[in-house]
Amino acid sequence: MQNWHAGLGAAVAYRVRSQQNALPSVLEKGSKEREMYRYVHWTSLSLLVFSLLFVVPIDTRAQDYRGRVQGSITDPTAAAIPGAQITLRNINTGIDVSRESDAYGNYRIDFVEPGSYQVIVEAAGFNRFVQENVTVLTRGDITVNAVLTLGDVTESITVEENPVQVEFNTTTMAQTVTSRMLADLPVLARNPFTLTLLNPAVVNRYSDVAHRNPFFMQSSTGVDIGGSTGGKNELLLDGAPIGVDSRGSYAPPMDAVQEVTVEQNSVDAEFGFSAGGTMSLSIKSGTNEVHGTAYYFGRNPALNALSNRYTRSENVVRNHVWGGTVGGPIIKNRLFTFFSYEGWKNTQPRQRVNTLPTDLERNGDFSDTFNTLGGLRTIYDPLTTQFNAAANTSSRDPFPNNTIPGSRIDPTASMFMSDVWQPNNAGDNITRANNFKLTYPWWQKYWNISSRTDWNISDKLKTYFRYSMFNTRLDNERYADSPAVPSDNGGLMDSVNAAADIVWTMNATTVVNFRFSTSYLEDDYNSEWAKVGEEGLQRLWGGNEWYKSYTQDIPAIYYPNMNVSGKGTFGKSSTWFYRPRKTSFQGSISKYLGKHQMKYGGAFRHSWGASTTPNLMQFIFSPNDTANTFLNPNTNLSGDAWASSLLGVIGNNSYARSNPVQDIIRDQYAVFVQDDIKLSRRVTLNLGLRYEYETAPTERDDKMSRFLDLSSPISELQGVTLPDQALALGANPTFNGAWVFTDSDNRNLYKAQKNLFLPRVGIAVRLSDQMALRIGYARYAVPMVNAIGSSWYIPADGYTAVSNPLPVQQGVPQASLSDPFPAGVNSLIPVAGKSRGRYENLGQSAAWFQQNMKVGLNDRFNFSVQRQLPMGVVADLTYFVNIGQNAPNPSIWGGAGSVVNQNLVDPNIIYSAGAAVDKTVANPFYGVMTADTFPGQLRNQQTVTVRQLLRPYPQYGDLNIDFASGFRNRYQALQFKAERAFSQGYTFTIAYNYAYEKTDAYFNDIDQYNDNKTLITSNNPRQRISIGGVYELPVGKGKRFLQNAHPVVDAILGGWSTSHIYRWNSGQFLRFGQLDVSGDPVIDNPTPAQWFDTSVFKVATPYTPRTNPWQYSGLTGPMYWDWDATLAKNFQVNERYRLELRLEAYNLTNSLMHPNPNVTVTNSQFGQSVGQANYGREVQYTLRLHF
Repeated sequence: MQNWHAGLGAAVAYRVRSQQNALPSVLEKGSKEREMYRYVHWTSLSLLVFSLLFVVPIDTRAQDYRGRVQGSITDPTAAAIPGAQITLRNINTGIDVSRESDAYGNYRIDFVEPGSYQVIVEAAGFNRFVQENVTVLTRGDITVNAVLTLGDVTESITVEENPVQVEFNTTTMAQTVTSRMLADLPVLARNPFTLTLLNPAVVNRYSDVAHRNPFFMQSSTGVDIGGSTGGKNELLLDGAPIGVDSRGSYAPPMDAVQEVTVEQNSVDAEFGFSAGGTMSLSIKSGTNEVHGTAYYFGRNPALNALSNRYTRSENVVRNHVWGGTVGGPIIKNRLFTFFSYEGWKNTQPRQRVNTLPTDLERNGDFSDTFNTLGGLRTIYDPLTTQFNAAANTSSRDPFPNNTIPGSRIDPTASMFMSDVWQPNNAGDNITRANNFKLTYPWWQKYWNISSRTDWNISDKLKTYFRYSMFNTRLDNERYADSPAVPSDNGGLMDSVNAAADIVWTMNATTVVNFRFSTSYLEDDYNSEWAKVGEEGLQRLWGGNEWYKSYTQDIPAIYYPNMNVSGKGTFGKSSTWFYRPRKTSFQGSISKYLGKHQMKYGGAFRHSWGASTTPNLMQFIFSPNDTANTFLNPNTNLSGDAWASSLLGVIGNNSYARSNPVQDIIRDQYAVFVQDDIKLSRRVTLNLGLRYEYETAPTERDDKMSRFLDLSSPISELQGVTLPDQALALGANPTFNGAWVFTDSDNRNLYKAQKNLFLPRVGIAVRLSDQMALRIGYARYAVPMVNAIGSSWYIPADGYTAVSNPLPVQQGVPQASLSDPFPAGVNSLIPVAGKSRGRYENLGQSAAWFQQNMKVGLNDRFNFSVQRQLPMGVVADLTYFVNIGQNAPNPSIWGGAGSVVNQNLVDPNIIYSAGAAVDKTVANPFYGVMTADTFPGQLRNQQTVTVRQLLRPYPQYGDLNIDFASGFRNRYQALQFKAERAFSQGYTFTIAYNYAYEKTDAYFNDIDQYNDNKTLITSNNPRQRISIGGVYELPVGKGKRFLQNAHPVVDAILGGWSTSHIYRWNSGQFLRFGQLDVSGDPVIDNPTPAQWFDTSVFKVATPYTPRTNPWQYSGLTGPMYWDWDATLAKNFQVNERYRLELRLEAYNLTNSLMHPNPNVTVTNSQFGQSVGQANYGREVQYTLRLHF
């Protein structure tokens, strides 16, 4: 055993070492040896603790994936039979587990591996009872009751019919997808977690379903399970956690998976570290016979329909997936092993749709550029802006001949324009919108291995060890001869995951279980062909190396991101380097005391890892800057983002930034107790209590910020006097603010909540032998490690430097693309660490986490009636409710969402004063203090708007408290599902979900200023249907028809099967921004050309509050449905070998699903559904050998 543990530590350490050898130097500098030491230290320490557990039991409990078998033993008069011998026999491994019935005739066998079993009951003076075909699912709770008849024990009564699958003893809401469906259902991306979507409560929140690839780590956890849990679900593999931050860290090959289970509401207190949803996979184990598969999946463009009918591009999908599994005995009935491998070499389609400039427009000539009404799209000169504050109006002069003079074209913009490729079509309308449409390939190379060994050491001691890893390389082609072509997802995604587990049966009533696991993840952006280096920046800016201080430690430089609003984005804005690690330790004791089935225990998780997002720069060009006015312009008629880019007018939210590498450390603890009480043979009471504590994040070198202390006066500003124009409108400034960093005395990002007691209560009533009523309640605490997501969302002010250009004032730009940060005027803010002290962020916006953290809490209720119907169908009708408080960001990626801005201008002043708030006045902060003590751009402006001076703290921009408490979420759903386990040649699941959800938000800026939250109805689709099934045609050997057919006839007509997945959802409610609305936009017969009545919407009148609703009853986008199917032919070569040929069709009917219509009133395609929301039919052919 010691050698085994040493092998685990060595394997993980070797993998980490080999990965770190490839890290960019910025992440290695001064930390590589230290990081390596820490990882090996934690892994080795955890393994040492795990080893000690073989001899030192403690009271802890794992979140287990195994099931249980229980029941009662009675005689024909229903009297209990104590002391009966119950044997549970694994059909595949031959391993027996024995128990005796207690004084009440009850028995229970825990920690049962998913699989097929036989239950044997023996008692003196009674016939032997044998229950065949007992299938134990992941987290399953199977009831096998035995009525023994008087007679000789040598005589047996055998029951072949499957036991009733109704859950009589637990109120946990769970669904399991078995190995038969895993093997046969069409799953294009071969991610086993995708099959959780067969559950009515599960909603995909990650891209499209077809491309939830297993190496896209966010895809596994990116689903909602009974409300907004996406990115905050618990992911388990063989009971061990595989979630890292808001992502999964590993998904095994589908051929290696025994079962997939999803739990919407676990009333069992052992489950936690989740917003309420849990997904669990179990890996196959070896058996007494050698079994396995070898397979190949292929796709060829010649067999596929057009990938996208809108772009009219040929399908580029060319996939090769190969792999195999093998499992068998090392020592029969004792030691088993199972190994899997899968490799990919794939090409997948991606679409790009842009509106690119014509040859005339590239040279500043917009004389042939039209608006949606067919008139000339007039281009106005922003330098001629006239502002009439008293009349709430502004105006500009158009460029003569609608042409920008060559002398006004920004030199850097001219260079950028030379990098913009040409259109490839005429466009969709007179505006030439979407005149570039392209489907291009993404390349994916991937391999995945996993190995599990099970050792039945003795009747009382069982253990397993698993080691898994995958390796991925991603890139796409350079589809145009330009350095501005981005590599969308170039880079690598790698993972290592290992787990070890032991179950010790101390005696007939006590079972101890311990588990250790470790995860390593690497997700890096790295595209060699897309790098431009400093030479690329010099090409754009010549000798003006304004960016130099931000590029010194960056691992790679890519083409700057140029965001031409409404037209397209060019270059790369977001890159990432992400290396999280996690170790976890869990343990349990289960105790069976008569009517009480108790368990208690706990868990510990330690996570850490380096990450950064070196997003160097982004420049945004808006049509507003060349429209006829800067006050809510209708850019459908005037202004053009390409014209703004030629002038070099950059938006206020453009930036240059320098981000540090942070190594964030977090710990999670949990203890719990659970008691399932058999009040009677018909009533089971589930009682549990769980306590969780999660430490606040710390950073290895304290490169982290805490908050802004707004009670501390800034002495240097106390003599500042605001201009009369601001004072006349009610300005009442408070010149306070002191930035607080973490340090050696207080290393925590915030004060962690300590009173997280999470009760669980449920009652299961056996209404009849075929029917159960289940009522359950569970409270879950949303883990902050998931809610925050990737560690780059954690503030590192001082070590992060974000510089913004001088803003457009009164419609007149103050900065240009060729010199965005002029030295001595508005230089880049330097990276200063903690040297600025309390003055950090003075003169700019800031954000920090709420200091007295209140984590999100979800109170989840289910009311369920479950009944077994004829033909083995189990139906379930459930009413489910989730009541959330302190709700975090619903995004699956994490990050700030529940935000309170403490530096808002009173909107009532804005609406009464009108344009006077945007009038510029002398800046009272201009030149005040020094650049070191007043670092923000506010100090560099000679003039400032009155609006800025009306803030409560005018020396700052927005002051946002992230993860603020008090935001609510309400979710309720009516759910129906019907399932049939595989027998007599078919299996199926049918599910329906009607959901209604509300989430707190600020209806408008008045409510935001008053912190008046409103529960606003979600725009998510209300209704969903999912169907999955497998059907073997009843023809051929062993089937209903032609059982004795000639082998040739059997080879042709026998062995056919088909499987299907169908998904449907109603349309998403359309949401609109602030607009002037004059009627009901809903029309009777919406079409893609006109989905709603656009005439009722107009650009909002400036300086008026929002009054129009966020969404309209009855106004939803197009519904969505998808039908995937397979047709398979099996050839039984001999008793040992079976060959399967299969054809799979994804989007079988090649149906086009329309996307939501455009809801931007200033867009030329407002109200139109343009493009395609799905992919054309893809055909996959499969050859699989079973042995």
